[in-house]
Amino acid sequence: MHPDHKPYSRSVLLMAVLTALFLLAPVVFIVIFAFHDGAYFVIPPTGFSFKWFENFFSNERFRHAMLVSFGIGALVTPLSLAISVPTAYALVRGRFPGRDAISMLIMSPLIVPGVVTGLAFLILMSALGIGPGFIGLMLGLTCFTLPFSVRALVANMHGLQPSMEEAARNLGAPASSVFWHVILPQLRPGLLAGGTFVFVEAIDNFSITVFLTTMNVTTLSVESYSYIRDFDDPTVAAMAAVLIALSTILVFVMNRLVGLEKMFRVE
Repeated sequence: MHPDHKPYSRSVLLMAVLTALFLLAPVVFIVIFAFHDGAYFVIPPTGFSFKWFENFFSNERFRHAMLVSFGIGALVTPLSLAISVPTAYALVRGRFPGRDAISMLIMSPLIVPGVVTGLAFLILMSALGIGPGFIGLMLGLTCFTLPFSVRALVANMHGLQPSMEEAARNLGAPASSVFWHVILPQLRPGLLAGGTFVFVEAIDNFSITVFLTTMNVTTLSVESYSYIRDFDDPTVAAMAAVLIALSTILVFVMNRLVGLEKMFRVE
């Protein structure tokens, strides 16, 4: 422990533990409910079963929605990162008028209510003649998730030393080589962190996708909402448990590749 750092009091530690338990309680409940034998949750549980997982994977609309969600996530993630890398570099290394205003404008989707953003995208896509559907979902979610990847890359880039770039330039390396061989490899933690945020948000988002889906192109979040309006059973809980497992695996893989401390460290 650093000599200037004081140990936390027991009351602060207790509050942190209680807060963590409060945040994790719904997740634990969802997982238990997904394996519940009956359609209604009772205490103590009457038994455990995998039938709700079977019901989820055998449902054609859920399978189609899962393909659409993962397809959109697989397209939105690299597209958002491709836009975010030069944007983050310009915001950190650039010195131009209006830089702070542009940064605030890029981050603005984080503070705008999701319903407002979704409705705005629906109006925009209709005006452009695209309308709701796969293309509209991809463009809308790319714009919405851009702040997540830009924020992670800006934090990563603030921790880089410009001296390495200057040394490469002084040795005669062109700007493209400096970017590909010096800057980009150092942005690996930011790319993984930003890509994780974007991918999860693209799959999980409801407030925007509900305005841009159609009968034939729908996402897991919208399809689960439609399902629970007509059926009252743990099938949606089983879907949630699957997504929780996938998120856990994703975080574990990211930790093995670069380490969570590097991914989420802000210099």
